[in-house]
Amino acid sequence: MNILIINTLYTPFKVGGAEVSVQLLAEELAASGNKVRVVCLHDKSQREKKVINDVEVVYLPLKNVYWPFDDSKKGKVKKILWHLFDSYNLLMAAAVEHELDDFKPDVVHTNNVSGFSVAVWDVVKRKKIRLVHTTRDYYLFHHNCTLFKNGENMDVSSRKIRILSAIKRWRSKNIDAFVGISDYISELHKNNGYAKNAKYTHIYNPINSHVIDSAPAEQVRVGFIGRLTADKGFADFCHMAKKTQQHRDITYFAAGRLPGNDEGKAMQRLAEEAGVTLVGFVPADDFLASIDMLLLPTRWNEPFGRVVAEGASAGKHVFASFTGGIKEIADFYSNVYELNEFTPERVRALKNQPPGLPESNPFDVMTLASSYQNIYQK
Repeated sequence: MNILIINTLYTPFKVGGAEVSVQLLAEELAASGNKVRVVCLHDKSQREKKVINDVEVVYLPLKNVYWPFDDSKKGKVKKILWHLFDSYNLLMAAAVEHELDDFKPDVVHTNNVSGFSVAVWDVVKRKKIRLVHTTRDYYLFHHNCTLFKNGENMDVSSRKIRILSAIKRWRSKNIDAFVGISDYISELHKNNGYAKNAKYTHIYNPINSHVIDSAPAEQVRVGFIGRLTADKGFADFCHMAKKTQQHRDITYFAAGRLPGNDEGKAMQRLAEEAGVTLVGFVPADDFLASIDMLLLPTRWNEPFGRVVAEGASAGKHVFASFTGGIKEIADFYSNVYELNEFTPERVRALKNQPPGLPESNPFDVMTLASSYQNIYQK
């Protein structure tokens, strides 16, 4: 099959787990004999095309008022204009139409469409091409993609969100198959009126599963990895670390980047007060090899919870908030525990206790790619 995949970003550009998941899927589909082209955005002014691991990758310039995927500050007026354009961006739809004419796909698989906008769905259906959409965040509800604001999760049934999401909900009628990266996020969209003509299902994100042994140490090393932000639970991680400061045999480490704004400064102060060692951005495998267990008190409703799955499959004991799709991950692993089980006595007992891992990887990329191919062909 000719499969055209659309995602906001693609390697080497990366913001979160979506880019990892899309790359793993695209490369497995190509390895299975399909012709795969990924269409994504970059911050340059001209279209570029590369071949990465047998996947054609087309990088398109973003037709909007600024490039949003960096830490530079944008004024309020510019932000409003950006989101207005992104509600239905005809310029990006025209650019995608050119790619459809050039590649002639049998199926188009959209993922994160921030920057492209839902206008691309109309182009796909006008050309009578089958359209599959995977929702990886909450972009279709709210432009912040997390549904987390002012320290709490937003109500999707509120009038404000219903108004802000009206165009996206309306145009989602073009989708033939709607896939959530967890049953939780799939059902959330279905129950709120999205893609009423689509067949609904969920397919988890692929995870490269391999056990990572920890370097020996007398202390219990508790880690946090991800964006060092409130929604990811980093403030709660620091508070929990501070509560156990008197236990000198338990140490805390955090890997990831601080935001370049006031929130980042506040997170850094919290870490310093709690005695948390900030190691910066390091490869996940290297960080997991340096700790004994993970503590991930996520505040927002994680659509999937890649860090939880990666940590558990690496043989680490993981304490996590069972929010969003994380509960579904915990059902596969006996070494994933709820936050209220995190106590000094519990972590000491688990330090040298081997995890009970499943016999096979529940998030195997070959199996998940096969599930997508079944959807493409129906």
